[in-house]
Amino acid sequence: MSGDLGLTSREKLMLKELSINSRTSLSRLANIAGCSPSKANRLLNRLIERLDIRFTIEVDINKLGWEEKHAILIKFGKKPDEAFIREFFKDDPYAQDVYILKGDYDILIFAAADTSNNYIRWETELAVNLSEYLPELRPSSYIQANLGYMPLNDSVVNFIDRADKKDKLILQLLNKDSRISYRNMSKQLGINEDTVRYRVFRLAKKGIIQRFTIAVQGAEGFLTVFFARYRFDKRTLSDIFPAIRRHDMAEMEELPTINATPMMVVLSGSYRFFAFTFGKTKKNSQRFGAKWYSNILRNNNPKIAKAVLVKAVKGLVPLRNLDPKQYYKYAWNTKWA
Repeated sequence: MSGDLGLTSREKLMLKELSINSRTSLSRLANIAGCSPSKANRLLNRLIERLDIRFTIEVDINKLGWEEKHAILIKFGKKPDEAFIREFFKDDPYAQDVYILKGDYDILIFAAADTSNNYIRWETELAVNLSEYLPELRPSSYIQANLGYMPLNDSVVNFIDRADKKDKLILQLLNKDSRISYRNMSKQLGINEDTVRYRVFRLAKKGIIQRFTIAVQGAEGFLTVFFARYRFDKRTLSDIFPAIRRHDMAEMEELPTINATPMMVVLSGSYRFFAFTFGKTKKNSQRFGAKWYSNILRNNNPKIAKAVLVKAVKGLVPLRNLDPKQYYKYAWNTKWA
């Protein structure tokens, strides 16, 4: 599905391990790849350069006090240019990630807020401040990611209430480079190295840091985002939900470079769920994604909006390689599976 992108089996194994734990030692990477540490280091540098790998963290922003999460689609009557969009959202503390799309919608925003009042005020101001471009907004509440994650944005960290200043600084450093050494963090923060270790351990134990991971920004291929809503019937729980779960957990290759479904999120609101699907070609990306879902939901009056993700103007594209069967989070009661 995703194509091998010209990577060797060793590089793929290393990429998978870095997706699971980006702080994995060089000696462990060498052991996984079956090569010397010096060879592993060369392969790692090649991966970083070729795929534009960002070492980052996956966090539970609920535990940081950001309980309002939304995915917002925007279609403009009059399109603003990229420079305007980039500047407009640059310092916005609620817009975590902003993507330019090409298709049924023009913009996708992942937004998070600490309270419902703050979110409603922000969304209203968003519509007002963009009004000259005649925006149509389709917001949906972000319930749970079955696969994937919402990348943390540094502008959000400063507004966190449930972390002290030192923890905020640690989160920002790890968000920019999750392979940074404890010694380096200690020097930058002016904190004892053992204290830094303890604070990172505590952030992980509390579940605030869920994973030290990567975000691949330079994969050659097509990333399709699609949103779906549909009518429920008696087959929804017994047949459709289990079929969707099996599909989301499936991969088309033994060792893909990037997951065919890098992200799948349950929603409430304008749509029931959305997903990213990655493929070497646009046709493959949509066949595994929007077209497959249209077919499985064909008797349930599906309404599917789809677009190709063109560029992230704020934040990261959450592409990586995790074992879907191991890391799939099922949002509904497992008796339906």
